[in-house]
Amino acid sequence: MTPDQKRQFYNDGFLIFRDIVPNEIVVTAARAFHGQLSAVWGSSMAMLRNLDSDEDSHFENWKMSVEVASRTGVDPSILALAGPDSELVKSIEEALGGTIRSFRGAQLATLFPHEPTNHINESGYYNQDVPFYGWHGHLDGLWNGSAPVHQRTDRPMNSEELQAWSKDLARNGVRKSFPESNTTISNFTALLGIPLSDQMIEGCGNLGLLKGAHHHIERFFQHQRELGGPLGPDGPDWERIDTEAPNKSGLRHYPEVIREQFKADAAFTSDNRIWPKPTLIKVKPGDAVLALHAIPHCSTRNESYNPRIMAYFRIVPESRPREFFPSYPDALCDCWLEWKGMQDTVREERVKTSN
Repeated sequence: MTPDQKRQFYNDGFLIFRDIVPNEIVVTAARAFHGQLSAVWGSSMAMLRNLDSDEDSHFENWKMSVEVASRTGVDPSILALAGPDSELVKSIEEALGGTIRSFRGAQLATLFPHEPTNHINESGYYNQDVPFYGWHGHLDGLWNGSAPVHQRTDRPMNSEELQAWSKDLARNGVRKSFPESNTTISNFTALLGIPLSDQMIEGCGNLGLLKGAHHHIERFFQHQRELGGPLGPDGPDWERIDTEAPNKSGLRHYPEVIREQFKADAAFTSDNRIWPKPTLIKVKPGDAVLALHAIPHCSTRNESYNPRIMAYFRIVPESRPREFFPSYPDALCDCWLEWKGMQDTVREERVKTSN
């Protein structure tokens, strides 16, 4: 990273790299993704055409195509987007001051075009009521319920629904708490997003990032630690469940005090709920976006006519102590702890803000 890029990364909490992934690598990755998606579609159509058949072969072909497609994130062509010798990874490793732990695969996040719906999201609100294309923001590594989101507003969950929803392991595979580290959140170092579709206009499913929020998040975790923890929801000043949400069981995926910090540019729902305005990231194939774990983020509604495709890689340096996988409290309280190549920039910028 250049000195200017490091300063921007420090202040904003994210950085866009323009034209850094070679076109041939992007094209090969996109073809691999679309090829697997096409195979699922083709086998689905074949199965539908033969619903009255006694043969199980069409179902087995469909099942196999889905299983293969679910593993597309580990395809070599996808991993090549963030190859260990790439200019992109070398730039990030320079800022980290060390090597990145090898990627096992990518999350291929696809959003198909759709209209606003009355589906209730994890915050407990109807998607169609949430401003900024439905952006409700979250920190990664948080428990998101062990059953689907409660879709009713006329009553809270009954005892059976609540029991199914409240189990420790969430639908995203995350535990509710990490007693060994006195946290209730799992954290990596940074999120790397590489677009496989054009996202240069707003409303096409853009990634939304809460610019500068990492400074507030960092201080908040320090505050929780000073009070004895745990760090994260259910810790000091961060109630996990929002019983005042329309579905009576919304999840607070970042603290209320952080919302307050962004009140000036926020929008409000009819219940006077604050919805901070995110920065909608505009990228195209060949670009990449790097965001700290401490930046609340969320995809937004795709109101265009093309699918939005992002390949996400989660970055952790090899230098992270093994005992702090998956949760590293020191890195929650200092989001620059693992960025050894950023330390001069961090010191200089912190002096500026303290004067």
